[in-house]
Amino acid sequence: MAWGRALSLVEHRLEVAVTSVVEKRLGALPVAAEFLRRLDVAGIVDGVCPGGASALVMHGQVIEALVANRLTSPAPLVRVEDWARCWAVEEVFGIGPGLLNGDRLARGLDAIAPHLENLAGTVRARAIGDFGIDVARMHWDMTSMSVHGTFPVEGQDEDFPVIGYGRPKDRRSI
Repeated sequence: MAWGRALSLVEHRLEVAVTSVVEKRLGALPVAAEFLRRLDVAGIVDGVCPGGASALVMHGQVIEALVANRLTSPAPLVRVEDWARCWAVEEVFGIGPGLLNGDRLARGLDAIAPHLENLAGTVRARAIGDFGIDVARMHWDMTSMSVHGTFPVEGQDEDFPVIGYGRPKDRRSI
């Protein structure tokens, strides 16, 4: 009788342990993580901007997490830590949410700011090589234009883009 009661108690404890569930969003995090790892974004960033041997999380890891945030659920820097708590960031990237606080993110962004052209070019070259991207016909049109005056929609040719109110891509003041 005592064994039966003890066994029942153990089964109950196991049942309680098994039914404890933590829910976190996964979304495209594994896909983003795989692409970031294949491109070696963290390694490239850390090669140009070492975060120091005593850092709990390196600049490259921070930048990878920020890229994943932008791709899955963009949040302001002060909300990235909350995003990391709700999403499976720790499980996928191995970074505790508390390590992605606004101060740490800002230090990571400050570290890469002077090296953006080099970092972007290196990651682009890696993507072209690793994924076999044919750039022979690639064209990135950064044309920006501003117009002044009133252009009613009904008077414009519908075969062309409609002129409307907005801001030019080059951020010139109008």
